Amino acid sequence: MSKGFGGIQGLKTVRSGLGLKLWRAVMGCVRFLMLLALVLALAGCGLFYSGKGRGKSYVVKGRRYYILSSAKGFKEKGLASWYGEPFHGRRTASGEIYDMDKISAAHKTLPLHTWVEVRNMGNNRLLTLRINDRGPFVPGRIIDLSRAAARELGIYGPGVAKVYLKAVTGRRAQRLEAIQQANQGLALLAKVGPGLAAGGEEGAARLARGQDQAPSAGEGGAGKLDF
Repeated sequence: MSKGFGGIQGLKTVRSGLGLKLWRAVMGCVRFLMLLALVLALAGCGLFYSGKGRGKSYVVKGRRYYILSSAKGFKEKGLASWYGEPFHGRRTASGEIYDMDKISAAHKTLPLHTWVEVRNMGNNRLLTLRINDRGPFVPGRIIDLSRAAARELGIYGPGVAKVYLKAVTGRRAQRLEAIQQANQGLALLAKVGPGLAAGGEEGAARLARGQDQAPSAGEGGAGKLDF
């Protein structure tokens, strides 16, 4: 009789333990979905980017530069360079922290957050990236790349190269912007709960290489948004 009673009590304990684990798992999923909904809402409002540096003009070394009202139809040829230290870790003109190991670029007159295709005319490599800073303020140069972007384009070694720029506008630019902001939000989620948003940083790298289409089944990985 005592053995039977002990067996029943043990079964109840097991069931109770399983119920608690299931409850915790469900609540974890609910918290993640709530955070994800918040991230997507913020991304839609553009709240991951600062409005700083969006004036009509600015002055550097006594020269005034006028920001273009629109990037539509913008094309340009000239020399590209890249910048790293001592700018790494400082705030860019957009208010973001500059990370030379992430893909981005600086331009003197394009509106901040403009997406641009950069083609190295020497090796024909193509990279799609976002303008988040101002520069280069060196005569003859039209764009300053982050170190990561320079490596992708084969410019890191020589330091400068002739490139062709073409602004990305319209629906493709909107899609790129949405994915970029959503991936930044997922990266924040990863800091709150490691493993919840693995792959957020990879999303931006895929976009920069022009891989802005949704991945095939089994390619995307959890936690990265591709629209």
